[in-house]
Amino acid sequence: MSTADEIKKLNDLLRDRVITQEEFDSQKEKLLDSSTTTNSTDWLALFLLTFFVGVLGVHRFYVGKIGTGVLMLITLGGLGVWYLVDLLLVVTGQFTNKDGQKIPRT
Repeated sequence: MSTADEIKKLNDLLRDRVITQEEFDSQKEKLLDSSTTTNSTDWLALFLLTFFVGVLGVHRFYVGKIGTGVLMLITLGGLGVWYLVDLLLVVTGQFTNKDGQKIPRT
């Protein structure tokens, strides 16, 4: 579940008066702090892995997408098509990790 989804759930709990504003603020802060620390994937490393060994799916293993990494390895990057799509996603900053968080260009 993404951080945004969890914050929406917290907001619903606050609206329904299940939690207080202080609890909401505290939980929201924890979620935002954890989302910045867990997305420690380096864009440059991801790009280099995708560019040089992307056909083997190594970049997908790097971001925690083990299942699709294995599929890319077996199909040689979907005969190159899947590799090209992933390379485009990485270059544009739209590629996501296993938690659905985008890996931004820095």
